[in-house]
Amino acid sequence: MHERWQSPPFDQLAGYAPLFELSWDEALAELNRLAASRLPRGLSFAEQDLALAGDGMSYEQRIGARGLIAMRRDSLHDLYGALMWLQWPQSKWAIHQGQWAGIQAVGPKQRTRHQQALTHIDEAGTVVLSEDRTLIKALQNHDWSGLLIERRDDWARAEVWVIGHALFELRQTRPYDLQAGKVIAVLAGDSSWRDLDSPRRLALLDRCVAAGIGSGRAAADPKDQSTLPLAAVPAWEPRSADPGFIASAPCFRPKPAGRVYAGPLRL
Repeated sequence: MHERWQSPPFDQLAGYAPLFELSWDEALAELNRLAASRLPRGLSFAEQDLALAGDGMSYEQRIGARGLIAMRRDSLHDLYGALMWLQWPQSKWAIHQGQWAGIQAVGPKQRTRHQQALTHIDEAGTVVLSEDRTLIKALQNHDWSGLLIERRDDWARAEVWVIGHALFELRQTRPYDLQAGKVIAVLAGDSSWRDLDSPRRLALLDRCVAAGIGSGRAAADPKDQSTLPLAAVPAWEPRSADPGFIASAPCFRPKPAGRVYAGPLRL
């Protein structure tokens, strides 16, 4: 196994590492084998070839009308997108439903603010889980020094999951870039979630995030979700313990004046 799958955030996808060694056609067949038991509404993956594109539909229209999730041949971006569908099936369906509602309201060539917010999560979303409300508050206040220096051990105990497939692609192809994602914060009532294994924990988060998106408590507007520099995750960036790095790296931006973020979802 490539060492990539042993390090975050790629360890989240370690179980799918063999897919990356298959040919395109073999990978597509395996994705659809997994989709049969995991995706809602009988959704399946399909190559975006000339025959498929001939239906004249957009990506979201095709999902809504035909139940097909288009993938471009040999596209790393789309392969990671497919894996997010498999890991976050309910959340991805909730994102699709919001996008589909927007298409029906304003047509396929315009985008509502809700659709823009959903796209941010779909492409660059992260889910931060903690039972400590003060950590989530510090994150939403962009208190990078507080999180990474003063409360580093506490912050390192929070979990960060990736739902935005573009973050995986960028992390693989441009590993030295200081990328940032949009955050859906989830507050647990206690620490019992730590006793769950990763699959059950992810399934619980998937239901929570899907409900938050569906109700409008998350991703209702592009300004609702705070930003998380990936370098602010201790396990992902060793330089994050350096006050000079935090002070100088452009990803560690202050909170925009007057910005009010959506509150955390409750697990």
